[in-house]
Amino acid sequence: MENQSSSPVPRKTKKKKPADPCPICNKELYLNEEFTQRVGLLGDYDEVIGWLCPHCSSEFDTKDHLTKFLGENGMRGEA
Repeated sequence: MENQSSSPVPRKTKKKKPADPCPICNKELYLNEEFTQRVGLLGDYDEVIGWLCPHCSSEFDTKDHLTKFLGENGMRGEA
C-alpha cells in the first residue's frame, strides 16, 4: 500500500491572455503582459496622439475613437 499525500496537488492553470481586439477588424492586438501590437502615432511635437491597428491600418485617438478608416481596396476615409 502506497502512502498518499492528503495535501491537494497544485494544478498548473494556463494563463488566459486578455482579449484586446481591434474595434474595426476584430483581430487581436494583445502581444504580452508588457507590450501591445498597437502602432503609436506621434504629433508634431513627438507627443502620442493616437494609435494604428497593424492589421487593418485604421487610426484611433488616445481614447480609442476612430479617426481614419482604411476600407477595402485601400480607400481611406476620415471619421
